[in-house]
Amino acid sequence: MSASEAMSAPATHPVPSRLPGAGPWVTLGLLLALIALASLAVGTVPVPPSAILGSVWESLGLGEASHRLEPMQRAVLLTLRLPRVVLGVLVGAVLATTGAALQALFRNPLVEPGLLGTSSGAALGAVLAIVMDVALAAHVGGFRMLVVPGAAFLGALAATLLALRLGSGGGRTDTPRVLLAGVAVSAGAFAGMGLLTHAASDAQLRTITFWSLGSLGGASWEAVGAASVPLLATLGLLLRESRALNLMLLGEREAWHLGVDVERLKRRLILAAALGVGSAVAFCGIIGFVGLLVPALLRIALGPDHRRLLAASALSGASLLLASDLLARTLASPSELPVGALTSVLGVPAFIALLARKGAA
Repeated sequence: MSASEAMSAPATHPVPSRLPGAGPWVTLGLLLALIALASLAVGTVPVPPSAILGSVWESLGLGEASHRLEPMQRAVLLTLRLPRVVLGVLVGAVLATTGAALQALFRNPLVEPGLLGTSSGAALGAVLAIVMDVALAAHVGGFRMLVVPGAAFLGALAATLLALRLGSGGGRTDTPRVLLAGVAVSAGAFAGMGLLTHAASDAQLRTITFWSLGSLGGASWEAVGAASVPLLATLGLLLRESRALNLMLLGEREAWHLGVDVERLKRRLILAAALGVGSAVAFCGIIGFVGLLVPALLRIALGPDHRRLLAASALSGASLLLASDLLARTLASPSELPVGALTSVLGVPAFIALLARKGAA
């Protein structure tokens, strides 16, 4: 392709030159705020929304609250529900934004972070740590609570790096090969998990089952503090690549002619996916379909401009995960359903509809 042809590429495949209106962001932001308020208010110990809003109003120094929280309500709100909501917002936003970025990178609306082997690698690391709990406990001391999340993160990173290495050759990253390598790595990780479960005790099997299906039940301020750094870093890394992702929609050669270092972009995005998804799985377990459905549906509704799509995916992913967690806590109260299983139940029909729409197109 000549230089003149490359310069004319945006004219034939236009990429928006300015941001659209802020209407969708405002709507999605208000929806997230309402779901977060419902998540804080609803539960075995009900907390009136007016008391929550009044406490926030008073804490900001804008006046006295007309409804005050009882000690039990305050303890439940601040110790259990608020860190759970914060962790849910961060994890949902990262999963959906990562999915949007990978779908643009691979130019396929049916790609999701788990296809790189990240989620299954994290699961294998966590299961290994659970099964080896007695052996590890003697060496980690006070850091025992971080063993499973740490092992999950290292497993996610190792699996993603292996898929990236297998998909690279001749100094370049072949994205179809990376996906195929990710599928192979996932299969190997799940096979390893199957073998490890035979060595697990009954108590460990219950832990493995609940953890592998995903839950926000382990949220605490310590978990939020440990998870927020990699999750926020991932969001920052992905949001700053919106222009490059727009150009990647034109094709790798066209994007290179327009100033994008395609190989470095591929590696940055895949490693950012490992950082974000690995951290999410490390603290919440495997939560499927959020990274697939949210960006795919938003791309249909809002168009392909990633300056709009990435932010909308973050807000929508957070809303979807919080709403799913609210249902998981209330549908079978006082017990709790695994939120990852619930998002999969909700996601399968939508995924079939996406496949049917893509086939019809």
